[in-house]
Amino acid sequence: MTLEIALASLIASLDIQSSSDTAALEAIGEISFQVFLLVLASLILSVALSGGCMAAFRSLSDDGLLSPYQALFAGLKKFFPLLWSNILHSIAYGLGFLMLILPGFYLYGRLGLFPLFIMFEDKGVMDSFGASWNLTEEFATKLFTLTAIFMSIQLSFGFFGGIIGVDGSLWFLIAATTLKYATLMPLFYLFYSLYESIKNKPQLGN
Repeated sequence: MTLEIALASLIASLDIQSSSDTAALEAIGEISFQVFLLVLASLILSVALSGGCMAAFRSLSDDGLLSPYQALFAGLKKFFPLLWSNILHSIAYGLGFLMLILPGFYLYGRLGLFPLFIMFEDKGVMDSFGASWNLTEEFATKLFTLTAIFMSIQLSFGFFGGIIGVDGSLWFLIAATTLKYATLMPLFYLFYSLYESIKNKPQLGN
């Protein structure tokens, strides 16, 4: 959260819209190294977070002693599969948003279980997407509804900030980032709970 706020605040401080093209390029050049470091660190931690959260949820379910740092490190160990999966996932639901937004929510939910298959079953990127799609087929409507609710909160807050012209202020960046993770964590736990409930169903039947 801190890295994202710092990056957004740094970019917003440039005030590119009110500057000429030459001045904007010069301003970007002056902070390019700082932006690169923040983007790189934010990317590494955000990718590790998607897998680390799943490891943390399982640890809590099993009454384990996995610390937050250990959970994050577990995600880092699967960094490259998680990286490619996160990129493809973002492209998929991004294209869905271009198609009247609702398909974006649907694709986000149906493909959102990929970190679980990477973390716990050592599946590859495309196999994880396929497994997520198959596993969520029975619950597609409910998953779409819940995903749409949580993501709409994020989008609505950002849209409202843009309308009233405060989207570049520090307090708004802090609030928006906090809201992002406050809605992202329940989504992650929703995906984890669905995965565990379906995977444990045969055992419960016995």
